[in-house]
Amino acid sequence: MDRRRLLASLGLVALPGCSALDGSETEAETTSATTTTPTETTAAPTATPTAEPTATAEPPDSIADANISFHVETLREATSEHPAEIEIGVTNEGRPRDLNFIGSAPLSAPFVGDVPESEGLLLHPHTIHNSFISDENGDREVNVVPDSRNGECWNRIDVPSSPPNNAFQITLDTDKAFTNTYSVLVNDRRDCVPAGEYTFESEFQIPDDGLVEFTWEFSLTYPVTV
Repeated sequence: MDRRRLLASLGLVALPGCSALDGSETEAETTSATTTTPTETTAAPTATPTAEPTATAEPPDSIADANISFHVETLREATSEHPAEIEIGVTNEGRPRDLNFIGSAPLSAPFVGDVPESEGLLLHPHTIHNSFISDENGDREVNVVPDSRNGECWNRIDVPSSPPNNAFQITLDTDKAFTNTYSVLVNDRRDCVPAGEYTFESEFQIPDDGLVEFTWEFSLTYPVTV
C-alpha cells in the first residue's frame, strides 16, 4: 500500500516595526549649562534556531523486532462428529498499525489450500475474507468441511483459494489481537495422511514500515489432541 504524507508549509509573516520619533533640542537657562547625552542601547542579536536533524526509522528486521506475535491453540480434537479445530491469532504489541495478508488472516489463503499438494493437511478458516471456494468435485456446491468423515479421517471436499495479489488488511491497536478458527482436514478428498508433525508457513506485510514482508511458520502434530 503506497501512502503519501502531505507536508504543510508554514509561511513566516514579517511584522512592521516602529518608526523613530524626532525630538527638538531645548536650551536650558541656567548659570551652569549641563548637556545630557542619551544612552545608546544596542540589542543583542537573536540567535536563529537550528533545525534538529530528523531521524529516519529503520524497518524492523524480524517479527519480534516489529513487535508482532502469533499464537496457535488447540480448541478441540477430532471426533466422529466434527474435525479437529485450532485457533490462530496475531497480536500487535507495538504502535497501532495495519497488517496485510493474502485472502484470509492470520494465515494467508495460498498456504491453506491454493494449489494443494498431494499430501498434507489443510487448515480451513471458519471466517473467509478476500478468498473464495473452488468447486473441485463438480457438484455445483461450495463446501470445504464435510458433514461426516471418511473412515478415521476428515477429508476436505472443495478448496479455499485466493490470488496472490488478493490482499486482506486488518488494523490493530496496541495490544490488540486478531484471531480465526481453522478446521484441520486432510488435503485430499479420499486418502488419509500419516501421523506426525506438519509445518505451515504464511506471509504478511506491514505497509506502514515501508511495506516490509515477513514469513512466519509453525508446526502441528497430527492427529490433533487437546
